[in-house]
Amino acid sequence: MITFPTILIPTDFSDCAQVAEHYGIELALTFGAAVHYLYAVEPIDTFATINGVEQSIYFDVLKDLRASAEERLAQIATQLSSEGIRVTTAVREGRASEVIVEYAQQENISLICIATHGRRGFSHLILGSTTERVVRRAPCPVFVVRATKQ
Repeated sequence: MITFPTILIPTDFSDCAQVAEHYGIELALTFGAAVHYLYAVEPIDTFATINGVEQSIYFDVLKDLRASAEERLAQIATQLSSEGIRVTTAVREGRASEVIVEYAQQENISLICIATHGRRGFSHLILGSTTERVVRRAPCPVFVVRATKQ
């Protein structure tokens, strides 16, 4: 029998990610799995090349993003823990797809539950797909949930 003792749910707190979170939590309840919530603070390219005083603003923005994400993840963890689900939360800095794959490797994750917008054509070419990169490089199975606009 296939089991998934640890499920990684990467989130950016968007409506799209919340659809995948729902599936991830249901899978965790089904398998009695521990849930790992992960938020990636992506570098902000506009500030990356600025020197001097403006660069301190860049680091302040990253610090604020990290603090906000940690607060939101703590709220999620409290809610899920009250429902009997074991939860670990993490905030990492870097390109989301790389952060997700690295975290899955480091924490020996057995399943990643992630959303996709289902973009095609030009918008996919321009925006790329974090989910697609995760699927290609993940060390474990990836459950992809297509989140469509309602």
